Amino acid sequence: MKLDHDCVRDLLLLLEKVPFEDGDYFDLDAIINSSNITNITDLYSVDTIHYAFVELVDAGYVDGDTVGQNPITYGFIKITFEGHKFLDNIRDESVWKQTKQTIISKIGSASLNIISSVASKVISDRLNL
Repeated sequence: MKLDHDCVRDLLLLLEKVPFEDGDYFDLDAIINSSNITNITDLYSVDTIHYAFVELVDAGYVDGDTVGQNPITYGFIKITFEGHKFLDNIRDESVWKQTKQTIISKIGSASLNIISSVASKVISDRLNL
């Protein structure tokens, strides 16, 4: 399955709104379908969202795990420090758009680490650093 980087960003923005309770899992399905939080299922399939979540866990950007088997249910604890660094680089919509344009025009696609680096460069250029 292809990792949808827009979904990764939107999912991190959504997960950031979940209150932190040390050690407690939140059901990802409940989070993404909650009426009091932006519903990203209008933008992405549930499979795309779940895959993005699994990859965020694998990348160390999110603390969570599979907590149920039938159906497979993913539990979310928190965004990690590395996840927050990544999200802070791609949070601003204009930075995100410029980052994507830069990557698409030069190489077509990139890893989350490269995306974060390009976004960081976009931010640095805007700040004249």
